[in-house]
Amino acid sequence: MLTKKKIAIASLALVIIVVIVGVAIWQQSYRPREIIAGPVSIIDDLGRNVTITKYPPGRIVSLAPSCTEILFALGLGEKVVGVDKYSDYPPEVKERVNAGNLTIVGSYLDISIETVLGLKPDLILATGGVQRLVVESLEGLGQPVVVLYPTGFNGTLADISLAGKATGQIDEAEALVADMQKRAQEIADKTRDAPRPRVYVEYSQAGGYWTFGGASDVNELISMAGGVNVFAGFAPKYISTSTEEVAKANPEIIIISKGGMALLTGLTPEVIKERPGWSEIYAVQNNQIYEIVSGLIERPGPRTIQGLEELAKIIHPQLFSEK
Repeated sequence: MLTKKKIAIASLALVIIVVIVGVAIWQQSYRPREIIAGPVSIIDDLGRNVTITKYPPGRIVSLAPSCTEILFALGLGEKVVGVDKYSDYPPEVKERVNAGNLTIVGSYLDISIETVLGLKPDLILATGGVQRLVVESLEGLGQPVVVLYPTGFNGTLADISLAGKATGQIDEAEALVADMQKRAQEIADKTRDAPRPRVYVEYSQAGGYWTFGGASDVNELISMAGGVNVFAGFAPKYISTSTEEVAKANPEIIIISKGGMALLTGLTPEVIKERPGWSEIYAVQNNQIYEIVSGLIERPGPRTIQGLEELAKIIHPQLFSEK
């Protein structure tokens, strides 16, 4: 009887030791993400080293629609105090502007530096290209401006991660990127062995028929969706084409990128069908003309994955039809 009691005590002691050791190991290995307070340095898409003094930033200004979408997708909507006039998504942006608690700082091409400064931002997100001058001006005034100017799908993912780091929303950015990667891989798996139809995307009919060349993000998205951009062989991002060139390419699918330029120039499926010389094009003959919201494929941000999915459904409806 005494022996059994000793064995029981020894067993209990062993269990206690195992628990104590396990807790110690867990404490050593578990490192919750610490909230950093104070200056943080970020290398942006222009290779600039930007120091954000007030971190995480409590007041953020966005100078581009793509930056605005990223900020709101990361759960930072309440911290955004200023946006450009073309920021229109999510709907909350316009609602707050109309309510008077979100300031318009100018148009994408004409930002009011005075208005930006008046908002006393802790962080400004901008894009490259035409905004380079305003970025340099704000930088010269000591403002923390991070430029997001991605190239391609992976570049967009990298910029979402960069925005997460710049705002302290690292976990949220990682989750969003992981979801986008997963959804993109699902499309790649489904279309891997499928035929690749010829696709033509048009976004304006002013001074020629404007489409996307091989250096554009739209070209990459068409390829990722299982199609072939008929103008992939042309290097520029944007090119003006003609009836003769489109007829020669003979796309099997025509897609209108429905945005400001399409609306301004009256671009619709009906207009395309009625164009002289287009009736012999395969897509027109077979009524394969579609529309897609331009912001889904032309604006690098969280909705890019939705644009990719929409393209895949148009190009390969048999693979993505809802059951």
